[in-house]
Amino acid sequence: MIEQKVREFWKFINNADFDKLVQVMSEDANVILPNTKEIFNGCNKYIKFNKDYPGRWYAKIEKLIITDSEAITAVKKTNDDGVSHYVTSFFEFENGLIKIITEYWGENGEAPEWRQDKDYLEVYQ
Repeated sequence: MIEQKVREFWKFINNADFDKLVQVMSEDANVILPNTKEIFNGCNKYIKFNKDYPGRWYAKIEKLIITDSEAITAVKKTNDDGVSHYVTSFFEFENGLIKIITEYWGENGEAPEWRQDKDYLEVYQ
């Protein structure tokens, strides 16, 4: 059940079917973004946030870890211009629905200049 809800969540995000998030999130769900110190109190506020988000973004699950009571995903988000970010999300559940999501966002880019010429660094594709 947890895996199905998380996969549906990301499918709705990927397809920009934001109104369908009410199928997998509790009405009073909280979404926390520690990187920017934001919290969305309620599923409807999170839906509005996604509708207002600039551009069209797509989500691809790269890793999914499930326990008895929660899930963790690593997702690559890419827009139509090829800009991408990674988001690591921690999902907590209550009564079969997503109750809390804590998301940590990171940019997808080059190594910082200060370590690009170091012999301990290797770049992969």
